[in-house]
Amino acid sequence: MNRELHIISFDIPYPVNYGGVIDVFHKIKSLHEKGVQITLHCWQYGDRVPQDILEQYCKQVFYYERKIGFYGISATLPYIVYSRRDKLLLERLQQDTAPILFEGLHTCYYLDNESLKDRHKMVRCHNIEHEYYEKLAQHSTRVKKIYFKKESELLRKYEPILKNAQTLFTISDDDQLYFENNFRDVEVIKINAFHTDDNVSSQKGEGDYCLFHGSLNVSENDHSAKYLVEHIFSEIDHPLIIAGKDPSFELKKICSKKKHVTLISNPSWEELNELILNAHIHLMHASQKSGLKLKLLKALFSGRHVIANKKMATEKSIAQHVTIAGSQAAWIKAIKTLMKQPFTEEMRHERIKVCEDFSNENGAELILKSMHY
Repeated sequence: MNRELHIISFDIPYPVNYGGVIDVFHKIKSLHEKGVQITLHCWQYGDRVPQDILEQYCKQVFYYERKIGFYGISATLPYIVYSRRDKLLLERLQQDTAPILFEGLHTCYYLDNESLKDRHKMVRCHNIEHEYYEKLAQHSTRVKKIYFKKESELLRKYEPILKNAQTLFTISDDDQLYFENNFRDVEVIKINAFHTDDNVSSQKGEGDYCLFHGSLNVSENDHSAKYLVEHIFSEIDHPLIIAGKDPSFELKKICSKKKHVTLISNPSWEELNELILNAHIHLMHASQKSGLKLKLLKALFSGRHVIANKKMATEKSIAQHVTIAGSQAAWIKAIKTLMKQPFTEEMRHERIKVCEDFSNENGAELILKSMHY
């Protein structure tokens, strides 16, 4: 059987250096391994450029320039949607009858187009977007706060477009419940995030530092990093490493005042992997509940002990296998306790069992089932 699929990505999904594109790239790779012939459509903006590696996994790759600034603004549509429109994309989708996977509400400008009404259309719901943007507003400066709040309002109004899809792929337990309740006439399937690891590589023994990692230019991660430095590691002197992309001046200043805190800006993928592998404790703090955090999966597949708050450990299958900390005192106690505990072979075997449910192969099979292939 000739398995064909269009995938519309909100960004160029390589390099795989932040959560959303990690999910997209490894989804493409996993579906390719299942024999799917993928036509990939990418929105290009910022410093990301066309990537030859995508040609290894896709039959065709097309790039479209995102309409940044004034040309992406609409009075009625969210900026993240209206800035991703191009008639050439629609024309290419019309050239065959293959199913279409829209990566995120961001890419759904043509989801309700009359010419695609008979196509099998799927949407990957990376978040409940209007809730995500509302929470971003809470941790942003005045100008960004205005934008995020307005975008949240527009996303809430735009979300019903999803009824034009045959299938919604959710990413977490909470999101699954939300979309099931709000889109009762659409098939809603939970597919865990696609990620970088095929096998558990957690090392037995001990490390000598705690690690917090993430894209530090995201306000949520910046807020969490500051919380850990100012409220947790102000009370304990175990070494802490914070690693991630584009930390703010304020975070740099806060870290510089603590001798036992090291900030590593823009580590390479290889360097970050080494940091993850060798850390003794992974600190998974989130200031807002949204989707499934890929860095949590990375820590489970590659790291030793994990401490998380409930906004981070949203999945029932994960929460029972990490240490949950809900207060400053609980974080401090958990760190002090786990720094004394080696990561054992028994713990590693437990980790392998937990991670079986999060394999990329399982996710690819669920997509193929939805496509009736």
